[in-house]
Amino acid sequence: MNIRFRNIAASVLLGAALVFPAGCSGAPGDQTTENSSGTELTVSSPETLPSAVLQTSALTRKTSDTSGENTLTPPVSEATTTPDASASRGTQSTQNYPIPASLALSAAPPSTDTLNFTDEELCAFFDDAVFVGDSISLGWRNYVMGKRQTDSNFLGKAQFLVSGSLGAESALWDVSAESVHPMWQGEQMQLWNSVPLTGAKKVFIMFGLNDVGRYSDLDYGIKMAVSNYKELTDRIKANAPGVQFYVISATYVVEGGEKGKVTSENMRKLNEALIDFCDESGYEFLNFADALADSNGNLASEYCSDGYVHQTNAAYDVWTALLKGYAAGAMN
Repeated sequence: MNIRFRNIAASVLLGAALVFPAGCSGAPGDQTTENSSGTELTVSSPETLPSAVLQTSALTRKTSDTSGENTLTPPVSEATTTPDASASRGTQSTQNYPIPASLALSAAPPSTDTLNFTDEELCAFFDDAVFVGDSISLGWRNYVMGKRQTDSNFLGKAQFLVSGSLGAESALWDVSAESVHPMWQGEQMQLWNSVPLTGAKKVFIMFGLNDVGRYSDLDYGIKMAVSNYKELTDRIKANAPGVQFYVISATYVVEGGEKGKVTSENMRKLNEALIDFCDESGYEFLNFADALADSNGNLASEYCSDGYVHQTNAAYDVWTALLKGYAAGAMN
C-alpha cells in the first residue's frame, strides 16, 4: 500500500509524534561496496556530521480541491496510542515536515507509523529486497552495514548493488574499464544481469543526481532520465519476471551547494516526472526528498555531510523510519 495524496482532497490525518533511532557514531571515512564474495569497491566520502533530530511543524499537508496545489491545515487532534495492536492497524497517521506546501511533491512521504508491527516483522519485509543506486545509496549501504555490526537483523536480508557516479543512463552502458556498474561476486555487471542473481523480488532504485546535469537542455535531460529508467526497469523485468520496483526520489541539494543543473528545484522537476512514470508503470514512488528538506525546500544542513548532496547518518535514520513505515503500510 502506497500512502499517497496526489491530486485528490486528502482526509484529515492525525498528527503523530515522531522519534528517529540514533545514528551510527563516528564518520564513515572511505565508503565501500561489498558483495557476497567480499570484494570491495572504495569510494571516497566526506566526514559525516553529528546526528540531529528531525524538526517537524504543527501542520498537516493536504491537496487543494480546485487548484491541485498543496495547502496546509492544522490537525484536528493529537494522535493517540491504543494497546490493542489489531485496532491500530487500520489507518496510518502521518507526520509533518518543514518544507513549504508550495514546494512539496505531489506524492507525500511514506508514513513513519509502524502500526504496532514488531521490528522483526518490519525488517523481514526487506528480506527479498535489493537497493540499487548511486553514491547516496552507497552511503545508505554503509549505514546499514554499520548497524548490522550490533544488530544482525537490521533491515532483514536486504542486499545492495550501489556505486558512486551510477545513474539511470550510466547503468545502460556496456561494461568497460570506464563503466561504473556495481560489482557482484567480484565481477562488474549490468543490473539486468546482477539483480536476478540476488534473487530479490523488491528492487529499490535511487538515481537522478547523476542524470539531470548530463544534457544542456534541462527538459530534455529529464525526459531522457525517465526514458532511461524505463529501459533499465524493462531490461531487469525481462530477466527477473515478477519483481516489483520502488523508485526512491532524488533528494535535494543543501542551500548554497548547487552545481550547474544539480539544484533542488531541478530535482523537484525530475521527481514529478518520476511520479508520473511510476503511476503509468505500476511502480511505487517513495518521497524521501521532502522528509529531508528544510523550510526553503533544500536538503536540511543537519542531513548533509559535504555541503552538497551527500548525507549524514541522521539522514539515514530518517530513511530507516520511512522504510519501516512504508513496510508497515504494505503489510497492513
